[in-house]
Amino acid sequence: MSVQTSEHISTVISYLNGHADYAVLRNYEGLPDNNSSRDIDIIIDRQSWKKSRRGFHQLIADHHWRIVNYLDSDRLITYVLSVGDGKTELVQWDFFMNTSVWGIQLMDAHEFLQHKEWNGFLYYVGVECQFLDKYLYNRSVGSPYPEKYAATKEEAKDLPFVKEKLKAVFGINSVEEGDQVAGRGLIWRAFSWNIRKRPWALCVDMMRFAYTFVRNYLFSETGFSVGFTGPDGSGKTTVIEMLLSELGDVFRKAHAYYHFRPTLFGNISDVAHSAGLKKEVDKNYDKPHRGNQTSKASSVIRLCYYTLDYIIGYLLKVKTLTRITRIVVFDRYYSDIICDSRRSRIYLNKRWLYWWGRMLIPRLDYNILLTASTDTILSRKQELDRQEVESIKEAIDYLAGKPGYLKVDNDGMPEEAVQKILHHILDRQDKKNRRRLKF
Repeated sequence: MSVQTSEHISTVISYLNGHADYAVLRNYEGLPDNNSSRDIDIIIDRQSWKKSRRGFHQLIADHHWRIVNYLDSDRLITYVLSVGDGKTELVQWDFFMNTSVWGIQLMDAHEFLQHKEWNGFLYYVGVECQFLDKYLYNRSVGSPYPEKYAATKEEAKDLPFVKEKLKAVFGINSVEEGDQVAGRGLIWRAFSWNIRKRPWALCVDMMRFAYTFVRNYLFSETGFSVGFTGPDGSGKTTVIEMLLSELGDVFRKAHAYYHFRPTLFGNISDVAHSAGLKKEVDKNYDKPHRGNQTSKASSVIRLCYYTLDYIIGYLLKVKTLTRITRIVVFDRYYSDIICDSRRSRIYLNKRWLYWWGRMLIPRLDYNILLTASTDTILSRKQELDRQEVESIKEAIDYLAGKPGYLKVDNDGMPEEAVQKILHHILDRQDKKNRRRLKF
């Protein structure tokens, strides 16, 4: 971890020490110089957060940190910040108001903060709360307690507060008993406990959950999506891999990768074969430009099929991730249909295809048109001939003049292209999130 990141963490913790009732939930031992987790989880009282939030935002403004992602949900406020002016460094702060599932409260912030301790640098919760936060949540959603925290479980499972909490919320006498309950059986016990102990607060919490869930799904700009289009040999695979590497631990496991489309539906040739409309299916996928030119009617049918996949697949696969702090990467997207008709076998006018996409295809947040000189492309791959490469580059130039596209030349070192793309994304994410937060 860089000096800049360490200083950033120190600055935020120092501010919280003086302005908020908080505690770090786990993986605090190495802070500020070493962070063993992809994020820093903090439990904080809701009223305390409201009072300290403005000051936290002022730190962001004063130190010129970029806001890459921002999430506001019923139980959690998340910021992914880019710190420093050199190499990209990302830090994710998760501010939890409670431990809950679907608005059903399992443990309130006040309960955590009654067990907080001080290590000379920050406040942190004791081992019983470290265990309960993960155990209550995971078992409520039907997941096992993470094996990597086995030592914490062993240390905490017989502590009096743990036993009392499990008895109150889940109606069980031990961790071992809770481990044996299948699926999501425990959440209904927690729901019953909430009805008995805090019925009106439960109604408020569940309404807050429903409101923030729908709002974030329909209108959230929390995560983001990015698509890459370019001819074979433009270096897409290398650039994508390097970009994800630059985004570090925060996004290494918090992203989804798709090729061309969400693939909610199968390959159109396979579907036609299954329906008895086609006798044989060409499985020679290592040669994507092998097919002959199709008719206009065939092209339209194929386009409609893919359009349906883009629309429904976006709602079910892409939006479910970008509504939270996740990213979705496409190696080729709808723009590839416009640029490379032979690959998709949709031989229609590129201007007509562009406006079809504008009206019907869900837009990705960032559309990267990756290209290089024709000689460079041909030296990297022999998939296309010179005329085909020039045709794809002409279509890329056409799209480059449209809003929402960024053309990037990748003739030199791929690191140069990656940095250009990265700064393009981070700068625009920051501007978008500052508008949302009314900076």
